[in-house]
Amino acid sequence: MRRIYIKVALVGVFVILLTLWGSGWLNLWKNGISVIANDVDRYHLQTYPIDGEYTVTIDLSDLRSNVGKVLYDDGNNQIYVETVYVRNESDFEVGFRTSGTYRLSGATLVSGIEHARTDNGFTSFERANAIATYRSESFKIYRSGSSGLNYRDGASFGYYLIPHDKEVVVDLDKDATMELNISNLYMHEWKKK
Repeated sequence: MRRIYIKVALVGVFVILLTLWGSGWLNLWKNGISVIANDVDRYHLQTYPIDGEYTVTIDLSDLRSNVGKVLYDDGNNQIYVETVYVRNESDFEVGFRTSGTYRLSGATLVSGIEHARTDNGFTSFERANAIATYRSESFKIYRSGSSGLNYRDGASFGYYLIPHDKEVVVDLDKDATMELNISNLYMHEWKKK
């Protein structure tokens, strides 16, 4: 009798896994938002800018304390500080992580990068405008890098905090905080066709 229960249980598990795989849930659970973004036959992508300016304050004297600070949160999509680090004692960089939502009916993601489809595949465009303010002086900062949709729920992008085309002297004894203002973030909406 016990063998029958084991066989029934194994058949049940197999049927459940087959159903999850056939419906797409298993692939979506394993690979996340990229499953929807890459499925150009079943999902339509619409992107558009989000109004507003979003601010986060970076503590240059305690880089680890910045991890997790939220730049943007609409309840479904979030952008937060993933890392802040320094090279050569003065080249500060901040990395942001984007986190969106995904399900079989579609997905959403807000980012400083537009993840776009092209005839030859996919590409990304820098869309956000980033301004840093240090000791009452404001200056444009430039992107240091970005990723594709490499995370289950999003991507990442970053900025050099000290621009290479402007003289900015960081004196942590006088002021250890820098304010970042980012505007023109981009909403991505993938919807089933």
